[in-house]
Amino acid sequence: MFKTLLLISLATIMVMADEYSFDMDNIEPKSYEYGGYLRADNKTQRLREQEDEYQNQLRVEGLLDFSYLYDIFTFKANGVGTYEYIHNNTAKTESHFNELYVDAKLSVNHSFLAGKKSLMWGKGYFFNPVAFLDRKKDPTDPTVAREGFILTKYGYNKSFSSSLKNLTLDLVYLKADENINNDYSLLNTNEKASDNFAAKLYLLWYDTDIDFIYSYSDKASEKIGVDFSKNIDINFEVHGEYAKVLNDGYSYLLGVRYLTDFELTIISEYLYQSEGLTKAEIETADYIAPFIAKDYAITSFTQKEPFNLLYFSIYYKNMTNLQDCSQQNKIGANYAFKNNTEVDLSYNINSGGSLSEFGKKQAEDFIWLRVTLNY
Repeated sequence: MFKTLLLISLATIMVMADEYSFDMDNIEPKSYEYGGYLRADNKTQRLREQEDEYQNQLRVEGLLDFSYLYDIFTFKANGVGTYEYIHNNTAKTESHFNELYVDAKLSVNHSFLAGKKSLMWGKGYFFNPVAFLDRKKDPTDPTVAREGFILTKYGYNKSFSSSLKNLTLDLVYLKADENINNDYSLLNTNEKASDNFAAKLYLLWYDTDIDFIYSYSDKASEKIGVDFSKNIDINFEVHGEYAKVLNDGYSYLLGVRYLTDFELTIISEYLYQSEGLTKAEIETADYIAPFIAKDYAITSFTQKEPFNLLYFSIYYKNMTNLQDCSQQNKIGANYAFKNNTEVDLSYNINSGGSLSEFGKKQAEDFIWLRVTLNY
């Protein structure tokens, strides 16, 4: 009797397994993906030499990232909408696309892209001398998504089974005039219209990432650049960039990234710009743009889950202008809730002489609270 029941049970299980079996080849991948966040930033600032000693600045931002795949085409849209309010001062809204393009994979080796795209060239975390066709990073928030430019890009990719493992060639054309990429012309060529070309050759050679970059404009000097990134060990990486404007100045960046056994991440970079301002020039300058001096040292420390507190991290960042020794310091903490909400609270201070870069900042110090809901 027992054997009979056992045989019946096994037969039933086999029948049910056959009924619910499925073929992985019949499962179609999703043709679209989306994500984004809703974020609120509140800064309470102490001002220098202002009628109001304190100022409260609120910024609400929503970002939607969407991609759709059809046959050889990938459509990508990354849109941002913001509302900014300064108490008893101004309120404004703005919306734009960071990216909006179509990418066609013509074959295994060839692709073509047209639209608005952030290229994100360079290996540096805080600054990229070789990012000739990108907007500069925000030194207070270098990882934030940046708006791209409207361009076309042809790409060629080839893999090898040798010391040279991969080769990629990108050819880019960017037109700028009053109707398209007008801010690129004003920032980079001082002309109302320009035609701009760039080429980037990427090599993965002996486990080292290397880029060779060339940029040409009919209204500005030619530029050349090279960057690299190399993992010395599983937890230790070095990187660098060098950029040269032909018949003019040059800049370079050297940096390291190190992860300790107790999950402390250290990122340190040195930036030098031959055409940057000296201490004397900074003192007489009316407007101080980010990364305007000859050289900077930037270092950040991030400790993951200190005291075994899950989803919690603390961090510290220092940016020093080595010409006038003024500094920007930031110390903060971040907590990620299980419902995809992150809370980040930091204290930021600009210190230095009254005529130094960071001593001239309107805000002497501020408390920054950021709440982000990811979806």
